[in-house]
Amino acid sequence: MHRLPLSRAPRTVLLALVGLLALPACSDDDDGTGTPDAGNPGVDAGNPGVDAGTDAGTDAGTDAGTDGGTTQAWPQEFSCTGKPQKTLTFNANQVQELQDAVNDLAECTTIQLGAGTFVFDNALTIRTNGITVVGAGKGTKGEGTGGSASTVLDFSGAASNTNGIDVVGKLFTVKDLAIWNARKDALRIESSANVFVQRIRTEWANTNNESNGKYGIYPVKSSYVTIEDCEAYNAADAGIYVGQTRYAIVRRNIAKQNVAGIEIENTKFAFVQANVAQDNTTGLVVFDLPGNPIKGTDILVTGNTITGNNRENFASVTASSSTVSQVPAGTGTFILASRRVEFVGNTWGDNHTVDIAVLSGLAIEPDLSQWSAGFFNFTSGDVYIHGNTFTGGSGESVDNGRPDAERRPLGALVSAVYAYGAATQATTRVEHLLWDGIDPAPRNETLKNPINICFTGNTLPATTKEAIVDFDLQAVAGKLMSATPDLPGAFAETRRYTQGAAPFNCSGFAPGLSLP
Repeated sequence: MHRLPLSRAPRTVLLALVGLLALPACSDDDDGTGTPDAGNPGVDAGNPGVDAGTDAGTDAGTDAGTDGGTTQAWPQEFSCTGKPQKTLTFNANQVQELQDAVNDLAECTTIQLGAGTFVFDNALTIRTNGITVVGAGKGTKGEGTGGSASTVLDFSGAASNTNGIDVVGKLFTVKDLAIWNARKDALRIESSANVFVQRIRTEWANTNNESNGKYGIYPVKSSYVTIEDCEAYNAADAGIYVGQTRYAIVRRNIAKQNVAGIEIENTKFAFVQANVAQDNTTGLVVFDLPGNPIKGTDILVTGNTITGNNRENFASVTASSSTVSQVPAGTGTFILASRRVEFVGNTWGDNHTVDIAVLSGLAIEPDLSQWSAGFFNFTSGDVYIHGNTFTGGSGESVDNGRPDAERRPLGALVSAVYAYGAATQATTRVEHLLWDGIDPAPRNETLKNPINICFTGNTLPATTKEAIVDFDLQAVAGKLMSATPDLPGAFAETRRYTQGAAPFNCSGFAPGLSLP
């Protein structure tokens, strides 16, 4: 077995790989304007889902907003029923009074923030149960100053390495405000339960700045979390990140100009619906990382738009997670060390590297002992991709044509193989679905689809030839990263399949998803 991740390869080998990237590329006949496949069955009407109108609200599990939400049956670990409740109101010139009040909050308190700009020199830290924070509105993208109908919390001058709103508590709600220029994470919610985030905007003023905060909306180590109708811009890691969480709903959000738009990490039971992930380095991802105790499973991704995610990767190599800093620009979605993931009714297109990549956790950490905390959760498996639309224009310029063998070695390998394919084999773009071919380990060559990836009934551009590639990353890396790189041999290790062809023409997995 070839040792991975590739970033641990000797520098001399990586630099030699750069020389392979100079092969000429050819134009492609897939122009992204194809017609739907007449055989496409569309979205499976029997697909298990969640009522799109439900809301995980504050006390009784209902939302008092204007979207007509109905009861969401979250179990509650804390309730304000029968307890004293009060509302504290603050205007923009009362930041110190607000901070003083937050330091001495009683349970079941609502903090009402008026319109305008609240300028902070430190985090707004909440450590009490039953707290609701409500502003006058989240404003619009680029608005760093609150207006007559918006509340902006400005952390531009806050102490370094501090978050914006920092929460540990049960039954926490925040809505209708913006968090601007947080020094670290904009909205960090940790070790909490029954969390409801609605109509929040997190944003950093500067684009493509590795010094921006890492995360926009960041619930972690929590349970029963709802994030809806929010916006996240310019995060140096992820705009919306649900990590190490049990039961989450992420819907109707917009994530743009981040390194990663929306991430679902080491999470059990997530419903990800009707989000827009555009103009990020990578759009919407589902993955597990080593060392985390929750083994992610049962993720439904439906009705999302994941297009044009070609922003240059501006994550700090030292400050961000190594996984995100290694992602090549132009990655629509990657699934890594994930299982029981269903994609239906989504749209991908114009993602320069690839629309979807299914990867093993061994691609980032080959030491099995590092995966023991999550019950050796390095293997991806049971990935059902059906009834989606692929509009074309993807896979034609890996890492925007500027691969970096040291910082983003996987992208460099893919680029080298497809440059050779374009020059000699008329394979001019990466297929819609790329599988790295690593799992399970040790490899069993008699199994052609051992982890049960199913890719059926999707609408593809009319000019699409093969839709799936088994990239066989270990074999390709062995050919390209040897003392004498072998491009023809590396290309020969890859295998391509049309939609509907065995072994990827399976029909999902059983039992069906268990969803929030």
